Amino acid sequence: MELRQLSHFVAVAEQRHFTRAATQLHLTQSSLSASIRALERELGGSLFVRSTRRVELTEAGRALLPAALRALAAADDGRDAVAGVHGLLRGQLTIGSLQTLGILDLAALLSRYHRRHPAITIQVRNANVSALVHDTVTGRLDLAFVDLPLGEHATGVRSVPLGEETLVLAVAADDPLAARSRVRLADLVDLDFVEYRADSALRATLDAACASVGLDRRIRCEVDTITTQVDLVGYGLGVALLPPMTLRTASRPVVALPTDPPISRSLLVVTAATRSPTPAAAALLALLPTTG
Repeated sequence: MELRQLSHFVAVAEQRHFTRAATQLHLTQSSLSASIRALERELGGSLFVRSTRRVELTEAGRALLPAALRALAAADDGRDAVAGVHGLLRGQLTIGSLQTLGILDLAALLSRYHRRHPAITIQVRNANVSALVHDTVTGRLDLAFVDLPLGEHATGVRSVPLGEETLVLAVAADDPLAARSRVRLADLVDLDFVEYRADSALRATLDAACASVGLDRRIRCEVDTITTQVDLVGYGLGVALLPPMTLRTASRPVVALPTDPPISRSLLVVTAATRSPTPAAAALLALLPTTG
């Protein structure tokens, strides 16, 4: 069993499609198929169920995937460790991140990191907290920037707090509420809300805070991106509880109002609990301001 074959297997498992996986790997589809067949022969069983539209993992394929990811990650760690001994970090750093980090300027952080370690290729993937934590545990990500709650895979990661921010109520500039200096959460019962996706940790934080004061938000629109959420607030579709820095993207004037009681959001960086960070990841962690 070769690392090359395992990387081919993982690509097909993630893409669920041979043609897309071959494009990702810069291979012909016939070469990729031959590599997978050779791996299946060596392991003594089929790894995929193939159809005209989609490829699915067999039970054997599902069993192999975590081990394949660990093997590829270990090989990357070995290459990076040797490079580190010679004083030059090389390889790839794969980071997971929420769409908005509020108190952390990720672009500035990565720019500083690149100036120190120009030989490292950086990949940033956006997803919700549950997916980011899961992918950190399984080795798809070296580390991830997330907020609480961490979800069902929380025990699989180490977390370091980066700080907290206080959310605000975002309203259109011409909304009567915009003239206030502060709003009580309990007084928002008759307002229409524009909400971020229901599977997000941010949404869980908001739901808990509003439930504590008896506020059942009237949700008129739910979106997948915070940029869209802010724009819809600016056009008066509804109000939203958001990290303050997200309002900088508004295409129309939006006013930020403090709430009573305040709603706090905690930001953390997580790494896998079962293995040490790679040298490339450790170098990025060393640049972070932490609170604990």
